[in-house]
Amino acid sequence: MCLTISRIVGSAPSVDVYLALRDPHSYLLVQAINDLSMRYNVNFKLFLVYESVPGFTLSPKLMQFWALKDAQELAAYFGLNAQSQYPRHHGLIAGQQLWQLTVKDVSGALDIFNRVWSNAIDEIIQPSTPVINFQVKNQQRLLKKGHYLPATLHFAGVWFTGVERLKYLEQQLTALKLNKNNLAQRYGTKSGDISGQIMNMDDLPVLEVYLSLRSPYSYLGLVKALKLANQFQIKVKLKPVVPLVMRGLKVPISKQRYTYKDVLREAKSAGIPFSSFNEPTGQGVVNCYQLFAYAELKGKAQELIESAFEAIYVRDLDLARQSVVLDICEQVGIDYQKAMTYQESHDWQLWSEKYLRELSALGLWGVPCFKLNDTCCWGQDRLFIIEKALIDLAVKSQHDFNALQVNEQTLNPHL
Repeated sequence: MCLTISRIVGSAPSVDVYLALRDPHSYLLVQAINDLSMRYNVNFKLFLVYESVPGFTLSPKLMQFWALKDAQELAAYFGLNAQSQYPRHHGLIAGQQLWQLTVKDVSGALDIFNRVWSNAIDEIIQPSTPVINFQVKNQQRLLKKGHYLPATLHFAGVWFTGVERLKYLEQQLTALKLNKNNLAQRYGTKSGDISGQIMNMDDLPVLEVYLSLRSPYSYLGLVKALKLANQFQIKVKLKPVVPLVMRGLKVPISKQRYTYKDVLREAKSAGIPFSSFNEPTGQGVVNCYQLFAYAELKGKAQELIESAFEAIYVRDLDLARQSVVLDICEQVGIDYQKAMTYQESHDWQLWSEKYLRELSALGLWGVPCFKLNDTCCWGQDRLFIIEKALIDLAVKSQHDFNALQVNEQTLNPHL
């Protein structure tokens, strides 16, 4: 209704933007919306918040390390600027003070972010109660509206998190004819120049996929990873882990709601079936994981996990029910009794704990995560990092093959 009224009276509709000065993803987002403000007839209404809310992640310190690295990957992908270190504390405090006193629009916000992240603020300003209350109030507004992360936008009842979801905002703004010009979308999904397969390599790399049955992003990530692996003709190694909620994390309702809506949006965009979410936590996870070691022995691990994901996210089936598990075994072609006997000497808790330790050694904790040689990433929407690594390997292998042919012809011109 508000959007309709604003269009009638001629004023531009507003997009609420929540940014945190110390958040690397917010630094990317403020650059992006500065660009979008010049391309669309909308007003970006800015709210300065803190970079995290207690209780929304299991590993706050790991989250900080990951965020910095991830922002660098996203910056390179979208042509934005990023920094390799967090800003100095005194510059951050001063920046928050300057924000409250001076920021009126997106360009002013971008200027503050640039100064803070380049450590160009020399003023020493003590934290003040008005500045703290200012951000707390905005934080409460964010939570009340139904989200929990910085670097988020809210428009017409829909949330968009990070530069990687701006493609959906641009689609919506374009559908509402709010473009200032006819330029193509700036933040649409890009794809590398895939040559088809890695050629002429003695040892093909293996794509390791860390996933959880309870994670709908793991479902999307596996589908995308298998497609990518098929294009390059490489093997995939699945490494299931215990869901975060079974490791002690309580997922707030706002996070659950956003996750479901975002996954539905991502699945539709990728053409992946997604029509349900039958909670598999607890016995449902155990039932499937007890079968995994035997399925892997028989070369059917991928089929088992794919069938389990289909049951949860497409067929609305409860994995805690014995009949559903038996049906999956029949579908995959594994003997349930033999699988349970094999489980006795290959306890699922041992191998899943091993995969969790591997994940922790990578500086990660959630899923889905993907690893190819020394390259790893977290998130089904970060597979472009793996794709780039594969393309680089393909180019190198083709270059090495061409060099070998030239060398052989030099040694034996009759070849």
